[in-house]
Amino acid sequence: MANQIGNLSPQTLLIITLISLLSINKSFHETGAQETGKALIESTCKKTEYPEECISALESDPGSFKANLTGLTRIAVQKSGTKLVETLNIVSNLVLNSTDYLTWGFLVFCRDSYNASVPQIQEGLQAFDKLEFEKSYRSVEAVNKAVVACDKQGLKMLSQVNSALFRITKDAMTILDLLF
Repeated sequence: MANQIGNLSPQTLLIITLISLLSINKSFHETGAQETGKALIESTCKKTEYPEECISALESDPGSFKANLTGLTRIAVQKSGTKLVETLNIVSNLVLNSTDYLTWGFLVFCRDSYNASVPQIQEGLQAFDKLEFEKSYRSVEAVNKAVVACDKQGLKMLSQVNSALFRITKDAMTILDLLF
């Protein structure tokens, strides 16, 4: 075998070496592209504004551990929708129990903003399933803008739920950006 290698021209050896290196490089890239589980969750969430909350939200869905980046992104959009509905329910209960007219008015504004966002996030999920990531992004962004508008009402009683909804939608938007 040593004699056979010695008989190869330098150009042939160079070509064989380059092909081998390209094959090795390709296998490394494919492995990275297929990254799943906790490693993908952590590397993806590190790119967001609120990585700890992102990791917590995604890890709460068992499907995240088997998902690729696209699947993980869908889960992030879904989590935004779930948090929106939870927030809407909290605000709706506060509207029903409000005794101060001014506070009631601000709460109604927030409730109506969140209520209008529910079909938008559902449309965003449908768009995501059609691989229309930009449309999905805009739906999550609309929810995020509803949170900002509600927060401007100055209702301290909503600070915690608004913050949680703002953060999850902001992180979902960042993760969606990774698909563009």
